[in-house]
Amino acid sequence: METLAKVDRRSLLKALGLGAGALVIGAGPAGAQGGSGAQFGAMLGIGADGAVTIVCPSSEMGQGTQEALARIIAEELDCDWAHVIIRQPWADKAFINPVAKRQLTANSMTVTGYYPALRRLGAAARAVLIDAAAAKLAVPASELSASKGQVRHVSSNRVLGYGELAAAASALPLPAEPKLKMAADFALIGKRSPRKDLAAKVTGRAEFGIDVHEDGMLVAALSLGPHRHAKASATGIDEAKAMPGVKAVVPVNGGYAVIADRFWRARKAAEKLLVTVSESPIAGLDDAKVAAAISSAFDTVPAEPFPDVDIVSIPQRFTPGNPEAVAKALAAAPRKLEAEYSVPYLAHATLEPLVCSARLKDGELLVRGPLQAPEASRDIAAKVAGLPLEKVRVEVTYIGGGFGRKWSIDFVEVAVQAALGAPGHMVKTIWTREQDFAQDEFRPAFTARYTAGMAEDGKLLAMDSRIAGQSINRFHKRKGPPGQGDPSAAAMLVYGVYDFPDKLIRYHPADLSIPVGFWRSVTLSQNAFFAESMIDEVARAAKADPLAYRRAMLAKHPRGVAVLDKVAAMIGWNAKRAKGRGRGVALSYADNAWCAQAVEVSLKGKALTIERIACAFDCGLAIDPASVEAQMSGGIIFGLQAALWGEVHFADGAVTSANFSDYRMATLADVPRVEVALLHGSDRPGSVGESGVPGIAPALANAIADAGGPRIRKLPIANSLDIQEARA
Repeated sequence: METLAKVDRRSLLKALGLGAGALVIGAGPAGAQGGSGAQFGAMLGIGADGAVTIVCPSSEMGQGTQEALARIIAEELDCDWAHVIIRQPWADKAFINPVAKRQLTANSMTVTGYYPALRRLGAAARAVLIDAAAAKLAVPASELSASKGQVRHVSSNRVLGYGELAAAASALPLPAEPKLKMAADFALIGKRSPRKDLAAKVTGRAEFGIDVHEDGMLVAALSLGPHRHAKASATGIDEAKAMPGVKAVVPVNGGYAVIADRFWRARKAAEKLLVTVSESPIAGLDDAKVAAAISSAFDTVPAEPFPDVDIVSIPQRFTPGNPEAVAKALAAAPRKLEAEYSVPYLAHATLEPLVCSARLKDGELLVRGPLQAPEASRDIAAKVAGLPLEKVRVEVTYIGGGFGRKWSIDFVEVAVQAALGAPGHMVKTIWTREQDFAQDEFRPAFTARYTAGMAEDGKLLAMDSRIAGQSINRFHKRKGPPGQGDPSAAAMLVYGVYDFPDKLIRYHPADLSIPVGFWRSVTLSQNAFFAESMIDEVARAAKADPLAYRRAMLAKHPRGVAVLDKVAAMIGWNAKRAKGRGRGVALSYADNAWCAQAVEVSLKGKALTIERIACAFDCGLAIDPASVEAQMSGGIIFGLQAALWGEVHFADGAVTSANFSDYRMATLADVPRVEVALLHGSDRPGSVGESGVPGIAPALANAIADAGGPRIRKLPIANSLDIQEARA
C-alpha cells in the first residue's frame, strides 16, 4: 500500500465533510445527490440505481479539475466510471482544500492538495460498501471483492450492486485507515480517456457564468471610472432611468450599474451616464511614471530580504541570505557579470469577460458565477449584503478562463451591489471586454538587477539579485511572512536548486496603486525569465554550453537533469546550427514538478521566426496524461503571448489597452509545432496548471541570443524584433 501523508481520522473526516451528522441518507446538500440513495459527505453520493455523483470541490476552468478529482475518488471506490456524474461545487467548509486550508482553485494546488484525502474518501466508501454486502450475504468481508460498482462473492457467484448497498453502507462507521490500491492496480488514474465535460461543452449544455438564467432575471451593465476605488459621480442618471426596460441605476465600486430587462437596453442606458472622477488612486499615471517609480524604488525603498527556498525538499528548507558573504564573494571573484531585466504589466485577457449573478430575496442571498474562490466570494457577499454567512449561498459555474483573475472577488462585490438595487430579482452583471481590461488586476511590472561572480574557469561563485515592482500582497492588504519580501515578487529570483555557494535575493516594493493580482504561474511568470536569462548569460560569458552549465549545477536533482536531457534530445540540441539559427533552453520547477523547455528560432535581420518548441515535463503521477499534455501546451501558448506581445499601457490616469485590437493575442499562425513529453519521476502528483508558462520566455530569449540576435532583457520581444508567422 502506498505511503500517504498521515492524517488522523477526525481531521480527515472533517476535511471531507464527513464529520458528525454529515453522513446522511437522502438528498444531502442542495445540488449534491438527486433522488433516493446515500450521501457520503458533501462530495460523494450513490443513488439507488447505482449512479455515483461526485461534487468536484474545485472550480473547472478548462484545466480538467473535475475530471481529475472525480477519477481519484472513483479509482479507489471501484465504481463504474460510465455511471459517474460530476457536479459543480458551492461555497462550503466541506470543500476546503486540505493543504491550502481554503476553498479555492489557484496556485496549481488542486490535485496536489486533494489527492490523499480523496483517495481515502473513495477507499473508505468502498470498504463500508463491502461491509454492508458482507452483512447482507452473511459472509466474511474478506471473501468479497469490489469492481465496477458491484460487490461480488466469488465462490457463490452472488453479486450486489452499489445502489442496493448504499443506504446500509452509509450508516456504518468509516474505517480510519482504509486500504488503498497499489499504483500498479490503477484503472483510471494515469490512463487516457475522453473527458466527461466534453460533450456538454461542445453542445452548449455546459453552464458558464453568462448562461445563468431564471424567470424574471434582470441584467446590469456598468459605467465605470478608471479605478475601482475612484470617487465618481455621474450626470444623465434620470435620462438613463427613463429609457425602455430600465429598472434602476445603482452606485457600485468605481461607478454605476444600470439594471434593465435585457443587456442591450442596459448597455445603451449606461452609455447615457457621464461619469466624473473627483479622486482616483492612479490619477495622472502614465507609462513614464510607472517606470520611474520602479526604478527609483531600488534607491529609495529599503530592501526586504527573501530567503533561498528549497521547495524540492520535504519539508521545504529556507536559508536566509547573507549579504556580507555575498558581497565578499563578489569582491573576490575574478570575473563579474551585471545585467538588468524588466517585464511590463500584463492583463489576464480571459476569453470570458467578468460576469456574475446575484439575487436577494426573503432575506437570503444567492450568488452564481465563474469563481475561483467561492469561500472568499461568500464572505464578501455576506459583508456587502449585511447578512449572516448562513443566509448566503454561492454556487460555481464553469469558468471560461481564469488564470488568477477570477480568484479575485471584486466583480462579485459589484454584482451583489447591483442586486441590492433590484431585490427579488436575479441580476446578472455583465462586464464588457473594455471594462474587463480597464478594471483588471494586472500582473505587476518588475525590474530585476543581477550581479554574478565567476571563477576564472567560469564556475559560478555568487549571485546578488534585487527586484523592484508592485506588491500583490500589499495591494490586497494581506500580511506576508514577517521581515520578508512578498513571495509573489521575490521568490526564486535565484533558483535554489542550482548548486553554487552564495545567493542573495532582495525586494524593493514600488509605491503604485494599480490594481494587481495573481497571474498564471504567479512569481515565476517574471522570475523564471529573469533567473534563466541570467544563468544563460553567465554560461555564455564562461564560454560554456548553457545546457551543460545547468546540468553541472543540478547533480543533487536528477529529475531536473532528466527533463533537461529529454528536451535536449527533442530539440536536437547538439545538431549543427545553420547561420541565423539558434536554440535556447530554460528550466522551471514547482511542487514536485520539473519542466524544461527548448525553442529553436531563425533570425534574419530583425525578422524572427519561431521554428519549434519542445517541452519535457515531470509532474510525477499524471492523473490524466492527455489533460497534462494539454495543460502544458496551453501554458506554453499563454506564456508565448506574453513574451512576444503582452504589455499594458497607462496614460492620463487610465489603462489604454482596451481590447484585443490593442492587446495582441497569439493566433494559430503564430504558434509553431509544440511537442510535449511526460516523464514519471515520482508516484506523487505534482503541480501542473501553471508549469507550462514560465519557461517559454527565457527559452525564447536564449534562442535569439544563440542565433546571433540581441540579448532580450526587456519584454515584450515585439518591441525589439519583427515577429513572423511560425513554421507550420
